[in-house]
Amino acid sequence: MPRRRTLAAVPDQPGRVVLYVRVSALMGRSGEDFHSPEVQTAAMRRVAAGMREVAVIEDIDRTGRHFERAGIERIRKMALARQIDALAVYDVSRLGRNVKESLTFLAWLAEQGVTILSASEQVDTSTPAGRLMLTNMLAIAEYRSDEIGRGWSGTIARRAERGQHHGRPLGYVHRDKQLVPDPVLGPAMTEVFRRYAVGEPIGEVTRYLSAVRGRAMHTPNVKKLLRSPVYLGRVVAGDEVLPGQHEPLVDEVTWRRVQDRLAAEAGTPPRHLAPTWSLVGLVECPNGHKLQRQGDRLVCGLGRGDVKGGGCPGVGRPLLARVEAEVLRQVAEYASRLRTDHGARAARLARLAAGRTDRAALERELGRARSGMVRLAKSHALGEMPTEVYRQAMGELREAERAAAVELARIGDVEPPPDPVEAAGAVDALLGLWPDMTFAERGKALRSMVARVVVRPAARWREPESERVDLLFHW
Repeated sequence: MPRRRTLAAVPDQPGRVVLYVRVSALMGRSGEDFHSPEVQTAAMRRVAAGMREVAVIEDIDRTGRHFERAGIERIRKMALARQIDALAVYDVSRLGRNVKESLTFLAWLAEQGVTILSASEQVDTSTPAGRLMLTNMLAIAEYRSDEIGRGWSGTIARRAERGQHHGRPLGYVHRDKQLVPDPVLGPAMTEVFRRYAVGEPIGEVTRYLSAVRGRAMHTPNVKKLLRSPVYLGRVVAGDEVLPGQHEPLVDEVTWRRVQDRLAAEAGTPPRHLAPTWSLVGLVECPNGHKLQRQGDRLVCGLGRGDVKGGGCPGVGRPLLARVEAEVLRQVAEYASRLRTDHGARAARLARLAAGRTDRAALERELGRARSGMVRLAKSHALGEMPTEVYRQAMGELREAERAAAVELARIGDVEPPPDPVEAAGAVDALLGLWPDMTFAERGKALRSMVARVVVRPAARWREPESERVDLLFHW
């Protein structure tokens, strides 16, 4: 008979703790009164003694006013995976300075079985007293954050009134509490404004600034710099732009050209601002999906097995050069047809007459509605019409007036279609200048005369691109 084994005591597993560090701005600060990452980590390790440290998660140069932080997201993932039992912070203000979001996050952590430990306030959320104290501490942290923000707003406003810019924009350095141009980045920012003002693509401007700075930059950040009045020697206080005491890096003429270009290109897709091929945004499949470039071929953006794996049958993978050559051939053929086609001239005159007729009819309808409203108001004022009838009739006339006004605004002024001979001359100019034009210039010129370029899928094996391209012209 086998001997019965006795059960030995198993020591408890130590709790798994994550140390969370947050600093709003390092900015080279130090000293005992500064809660540096090292100071926070040392204090948290004292309060978490005896627990197993899983990780130290840092959010450096991040505000506590919101929870869109990489460190918080990492803590969420670890809590969901049941990888931690406790979260240690130096004080509750490190976790966040927003009571609502902080309490929501803490409640979620509690549901995952994670306890909060504070090294400064001796808060332990595993007890009711600790949870009550934590709520009060978060409210105090939010109050202090609001007071700090209000104090900084006043400080920034007072500096702006004296012509002093708050912060250090790229291209400047602080010297004796004043902004002075950086010896390297100052001239670089001047060159950035000059290049953008003369029409250089924003992508190339961004690459230039990245190379000079030695750090990668993104187009939206460069555009934000180009909009800043600080480079014109100004300071901003709220919505007011005031004269500054620092030296400008750009002159008024260049600044105005840059702002005009930024306004003109606002909302335009980057592929149209700096295209890498001539037909970008113009060529599409029969289902209306824009074609995209892959190497030397075109694919449907929503085609099955292509870019995004959509439900469109697609167009296969036609060669871009052959599609472009067919487009130019059809454009040249259309120009020759315009010169000899008397029907085109007749159609032009017919469209012009129809447009003028439609506008005249709408103007008459608008006039009738307004004169009818005047007669109704007069009849009602003289007591010749009941109020209910007046209101109903007036509502119908107002609706007729609104519809006519909207339609008139839509069609605008009647402009005659271009003369066929003049249109043919524009096509000849385009074909002659085509080899010397940039991709952006080619696309703009094509879109002025071609409404759509449709590429159909091959109907038979190796059907040439020249038989699969259809053009729809504006004229």
